[in-house]
Amino acid sequence: MENNVRLLVLFGSQTYTAQEIAERIWRDTKVLGFKGPVLAMDDYPISNLIYEKLVLFVCSTTGDGDEPDNMKTFWKFLLRKNLPSNSLINLKYAVVGLGDSSYAKFNFAAKKLQKRLSQLGGTPLHETALCDYQHDLGHNGVLSSWLKNFYTKLKLCSTNVTPEITETKFVPRWKVSLNKRGIDDVDDFNEDIYFSNGNTAHFVNPLHLEIEKNKRITDESHFQDVRLITFKTINDKLKFDPGDTLNIRPRNSTADIKDLFDIFETHNLDIKAHYILNFEECHEDMPVPNFLKQPLSVYMIAEQYWDLKAYPTQYVFALLALVSEDKLEREKCIELSSPEGQEEWLNYCRRPRRTILEVLRDFHKSTSKLTIDVLFELFSTIKPRSFSIASSCVPAEGEKLDLLVAVVEYSTKIKKPRLGLCSNWMKHLDVGRRLYGWINKGVFKFPEPNVPLILIGPGTGLAPFRSLIQDRIARGVAGNIHLFFGCRYKEKDFLCRREIEKWETDGHVVVYCAFSRDQEEKVYVQHKISEHRNTLRDLILSGAHIYVSGNSKNMPDNVRDSFIENVLCDLEDGKGFVKNMVQTGRYQTETW
Repeated sequence: MENNVRLLVLFGSQTYTAQEIAERIWRDTKVLGFKGPVLAMDDYPISNLIYEKLVLFVCSTTGDGDEPDNMKTFWKFLLRKNLPSNSLINLKYAVVGLGDSSYAKFNFAAKKLQKRLSQLGGTPLHETALCDYQHDLGHNGVLSSWLKNFYTKLKLCSTNVTPEITETKFVPRWKVSLNKRGIDDVDDFNEDIYFSNGNTAHFVNPLHLEIEKNKRITDESHFQDVRLITFKTINDKLKFDPGDTLNIRPRNSTADIKDLFDIFETHNLDIKAHYILNFEECHEDMPVPNFLKQPLSVYMIAEQYWDLKAYPTQYVFALLALVSEDKLEREKCIELSSPEGQEEWLNYCRRPRRTILEVLRDFHKSTSKLTIDVLFELFSTIKPRSFSIASSCVPAEGEKLDLLVAVVEYSTKIKKPRLGLCSNWMKHLDVGRRLYGWINKGVFKFPEPNVPLILIGPGTGLAPFRSLIQDRIARGVAGNIHLFFGCRYKEKDFLCRREIEKWETDGHVVVYCAFSRDQEEKVYVQHKISEHRNTLRDLILSGAHIYVSGNSKNMPDNVRDSFIENVLCDLEDGKGFVKNMVQTGRYQTETW
């Protein structure tokens, strides 16, 4: 039985994760009988918010505690000082925040939103969910139990008695049909599906780029392949500041696409590469996106839309359980999708980084029952990747930019190496290859040139600092910069070595290098910070700003501890001093 209650679901997402979670919640509430649209916050006419009774907000945090791009207009309106404090007196709401606890301003956008909604008279239906990507279960570590309680409270708002969600019910977003009269030459479908035919929705100032250089800059004998990739623009002039990022959406490899179609063929699924897909709306509150309202082959979707390297969520196994007709596989899928089966799901999927294609091969009897509709719910979508720009906008006269890209390849208990989707795709981009991207403001906010800077950027964490230093040299204002760089070997992975050494020779930068494997005892950037504690203490007390960029695993905490315990150890409260630096923007971190 359908309720008479409208539930509006609004999302703000920088990487599309919030959108996927919002759509997942929409499916669940559809089963409960609620109705209402799922929209990006900036796509919703915010003046109508005063008439809404129930709204769920799902938002990620980007930059230095900032709201994502498709939430900015919405948020700016909410901050108007002339809004009465009882504007949202009729609203019951809940907020789901998607954050990463490795950042100081964890889930800041969600916290700000919750506070402002309350100030305007809204009543929280449930406490805010502060999901953490660093959790073993990812965002689901908080979200799964939160949603169970949220749905219970949501039912109390219903005008009818509704069933519990005792098992997953398949609710397709759209009706997807196959036209078997497609063309055979899939090479004709090489156009970017997101930007073709003028489809640029949700992209701010998209750029058409061409690869000018793609060079490995680590020694061939070194285990890590790091690329310096130079892009030039086709028609547009580039405009960016040091610390800004370039966003690119990668594509699946030919090998993974072949593997997918081999799975289809093995299980006699009538889904061919050249078939054309047609999308129709099933629900008025879930419209088909504009970029899907054009002729697209299954090959194009397999290459550009479905993420074939993603590891399956528990929801994937719930879907497989729905379609499976094999008793053993179905029972296993039910177990892996249940709250009680989270540990087994971790051991089977997340920890070994088992991909969706590998799961489809393992559960081959269930795979044979898949339909095209289910596939669009089963596969997550390829998310854009964000890279700190590693060059200045000034010397190239706004026509070029560089990225430093570490190619991701590692091993787990699975024999086949795990390969990062985006970095391995970028590794094989030939000179002359064209693609689209867009620039976002970065996390770092740099001060005026007269302020001393302490920059800690091991590995590809060097990228935003290379951009800053190049920019200041080009403008003739370089100086009073202290750069800490770290890598394994001076002769193998000292990124941009000649350039950095020239900066130091020319007096633009003071450089401190930590080569961790060039001696028996490992030396990291935090050890170099401790070694130069007196110099750094004087810089900090004279007003220096600290910037930390790089891998989020251990380095940021070790660096921070070194400043507290070694550099500022003679202060009455070194920890409080650093905390104040963070709060005032004098200590900023960007990690991944």
